Amino acid sequence: MIYAEKKSKTESTQDLDHLSYKQAFIIGLYQCLSLWPGFSRAGSTISGGLLAGANHKTAAEYSFLLAVPMMVAASGLDLLKSYQYLSIHDLNYFAAGFITAFIVAMLAIVFFLKILSKVKLIPFAIYRIIIGIIVIAYFI
Repeated sequence: MIYAEKKSKTESTQDLDHLSYKQAFIIGLYQCLSLWPGFSRAGSTISGGLLAGANHKTAAEYSFLLAVPMMVAASGLDLLKSYQYLSIHDLNYFAAGFITAFIVAMLAIVFFLKILSKVKLIPFAIYRIIIGIIVIAYFI
């Protein structure tokens, strides 16, 4: 994240409509980094977006859009694996959970975009490094 912040291009894509297929593909490749433990999916895709030439806002928006298919697929797989434990009476719980999660996610995204426009990625990267050192020290 620090590298992406320092090396991001000065000329950047200003919105999602102007993101090229090449940039989208590069950002998608960076999303693959989140398969390794400790890599933040959002952090890796936003960093990839910066390195591909998008500005912070565009990279973050695309990162959140990339999350939708993965979350739908993961939720669908989880439902498929546990369908035998579910009944029609569970529908109210799922509806309440879906609505609550949607509202909280939208608020979190708006809050995150406001923070990202002011603070950028370096403080978050430093925070992750410090937490990583604390966790490693605890287990050693």
